[in-house]
Amino acid sequence: MAFDGVNWIVRDSSQYILPDELYGTENTCYFSMKIYHGGHFFYNPNRSYDGGIIEYVDFCNINNYSIQTFQKIISTLGYEFHNTFCYSLVTYAPLDVGLNKLQYVLDISDFVEKVKNDGLFCVQEIYVEHFVKTVSIYFPHTLNMASNSCMCTLLYKLVVSNPNVNVWEARINMFDNFKIWIDVHKIHEALEYTKHQVKLFKN
Repeated sequence: MAFDGVNWIVRDSSQYILPDELYGTENTCYFSMKIYHGGHFFYNPNRSYDGGIIEYVDFCNINNYSIQTFQKIISTLGYEFHNTFCYSLVTYAPLDVGLNKLQYVLDISDFVEKVKNDGLFCVQEIYVEHFVKTVSIYFPHTLNMASNSCMCTLLYKLVVSNPNVNVWEARINMFDNFKIWIDVHKIHEALEYTKHQVKLFKN
């Protein structure tokens, strides 16, 4: 294990521990990340992460998590931050459509909000590209809220089964699943993004 002298620690995937066992049942500030690094994204035809290793980072403090914290974690894993391209995955979403970048202060602020919305016992998946960036389109920023994981996954399944699904059909499907009317503009943005990604990986 590696320790930075403040909070978080790094452990390899062979030491898997459930978050509630790690933090106790009344955790109020800590979360864990599952980081895929040392490999690369592979497209055949869907996106997957090939090679590399998986390590967990525990005791990340949501109250003081910053871009400097994330940069130090990447450095501890053995990389210079400016030579990496890092992404968080919308929880439970496919790699094809669920990536958000983690490069700048605003990205980290959005990530912190995602962690809060997901709940601190939800392990956050992080993917690291090295030197060459292959991801250019991200999950729509306007949708980075609590229901993203369900919305992202559901839209992906809808588009795969019916590439011509329209925004109103998608909205009704969302209502059937969430029991709320989601803003039509948000649905439209997410649907167009998902269609583009599904088409991209089929070509």
